[in-house]
Amino acid sequence: MLEMNGEYWEDTPEGQVLKHKMGGLQLATALIGLKFEVEVGVGGMQFTRISSLGVLKRYFHGLKRTKAGAYQQLVDAKMYEHFVKSESEDEK
Repeated sequence: MLEMNGEYWEDTPEGQVLKHKMGGLQLATALIGLKFEVEVGVGGMQFTRISSLGVLKRYFHGLKRTKAGAYQQLVDAKMYEHFVKSESEDEK
């Protein structure tokens, strides 16, 4: 089960939000990197020198161990809808 890490998230009346402004940028970049790594399908290829999955594991407890499993879990939890601008939004 996917849980927010309390070191990075705080509870508000509207729900859980990131404690630091730049956390959103780091989280969005890691989500994009993980999506790229899964879609390309090259096991050892990384989007950056820092592991996208490693960064995401700091923000979320209970994240799956594989890139593909973690990606699907984050899609199911609607993290991509919230933090990553979709291509269809770019066309507007």
